[in-house]
Amino acid sequence: MNNLKGIMVSILCIFALSACTNKHKNKVNPADISDANAAYANSQSATNGLGQESGFGDDGVSSGQILTKRTYYFDFDSNVVHEEDRPAIEANANYLLAHPNIKVTIQGHTDPRGSREYNIGLGERRAKAVADIMSSLGVNHNQIRVVSYGAEKLASFGRTEADYQKDRRAVLVYTH
Repeated sequence: MNNLKGIMVSILCIFALSACTNKHKNKVNPADISDANAAYANSQSATNGLGQESGFGDDGVSSGQILTKRTYYFDFDSNVVHEEDRPAIEANANYLLAHPNIKVTIQGHTDPRGSREYNIGLGERRAKAVADIMSSLGVNHNQIRVVSYGAEKLASFGRTEADYQKDRRAVLVYTH
């Protein structure tokens, strides 16, 4: 019986050590972040980023430019969506309403300040805030997936307030 306990303790120690070593393997690759952010950047082209020509509204703003805005920034320690982001969120919601087979993942992000647990929760609240607006406009909840990365996928590696502002975001990623 003591021999069995010793084996179990050894196995638990091995699992604990492997968990500690795996912790540092998830380093963020700066090239991946640059590629991801380039994909989310506002398009100035004649299409809306989804293969459709963009039109212009009465205010002279391209509806394609609004639709391609898929990154929404937040204030420090806040999950309140800025009013100026609502037209873009509504444009994306209307796109989902018109295309029920399309799905979107809303990724919530935070700056690196705060504990990992707190940042995961805050990132989720940010993503849910955008999802709630889309749902209130009639988007089927089955088309929306919410995921929080907390501070795991930083947009900026600096430590200034301007860098932190880039990290506090929710990002829409379309899937089929």
